[in-house]
Amino acid sequence: MKLNKNRKLLLILIVGILCFYGFKNYAEKVKNEHSIATSISSKLFDFNTFELKVDSNLKLSDFKVVNQNSGTTIFADGKNRTGIDNDYGHRLFELYYKDKKLYEFGHFSTNNWYTFDYTLNLNKVNNRIEPDLKIMKGKNESYNDFFYKRFEYNESGKLDRISYLTLGKEVYNVKEISE
Repeated sequence: MKLNKNRKLLLILIVGILCFYGFKNYAEKVKNEHSIATSISSKLFDFNTFELKVDSNLKLSDFKVVNQNSGTTIFADGKNRTGIDNDYGHRLFELYYKDKKLYEFGHFSTNNWYTFDYTLNLNKVNNRIEPDLKIMKGKNESYNDFFYKRFEYNESGKLDRISYLTLGKEVYNVKEISE
């Protein structure tokens, strides 16, 4: 039985799609292991995850998170989106509350195929929104060169100062804004 040209193309297309999804499923299972599949898949797929949780007196839809590296909004309107690039170096994020930047935070990724699961918990403490970021790589926490940068505004809404915070949220440097 001889296959005509259109059937051959359709068969090749179906086999290609099955191979692609098979590779994607396999790569997701081994995403935290050093292998050739991980190196390739980190450039093709976004296996990083981001989850935002807020306490009961805050509205999830008031927040937006932007990945500074790609310029992609990864959380908005109460929903997660994709867009965390797997790059070697600093992974930087911005947190907005009602379109006002509250924090920048980030860490250093020591490899361009590492994927991370980020969980950002926000609580209101003394009338200030306080972040608590958990970064997981596989089963381990990963806080290489971690920082928070807090943007503080005066009563009129003008940026007053930028405070640089450690993982434990201790202020280690303050930049006063005087314009």
